[in-house]
Amino acid sequence: AFTYGKVEVSAKIPSGKGSWPAIWMLGSNINTVSWPGCGEIDIMEHVGNDLNKIHGTLHYPGRFGGSADGNSKVIPNATTEFHKYQLEWSVSTIKISVDDQLIHTVANSANIPFNHNFFFILNIAMGGGFGGNIDADLTNATMEVDYIRVYQ
Repeated sequence: AFTYGKVEVSAKIPSGKGSWPAIWMLGSNINTVSWPGCGEIDIMEHVGNDLNKIHGTLHYPGRFGGSADGNSKVIPNATTEFHKYQLEWSVSTIKISVDDQLIHTVANSANIPFNHNFFFILNIAMGGGFGGNIDADLTNATMEVDYIRVYQ
């Protein structure tokens, strides 16, 4: 867990309708303040039902679920090539990018919960409200991670 810095994750994400890979972070205080009070930083989310559309999103009180604070960018070959998913996080700004192309920027402040330690989660969810219907022919999904780098 750490507070502030630059993060780079090189990954190739799975294809398949219903797959929902994510590279994200949760506030380390989740056990005491719960979600969304701890804050969530989604460096990358991809939905197999909307191929090549990369989402970068923040979740916090007042801005979560359908009203989360985020944006998206379409990139070529998200599931067939490695791409660099990035977070620049400081006391004043949070920027989420893919391959050095900005997806979303948020002004950080004491009013939102992004000024304490966060930890990483990398996973592939299947289906759900965001992931959508799962293709019956989808029998496996793999997210390949080349590296995770944190600079402080």
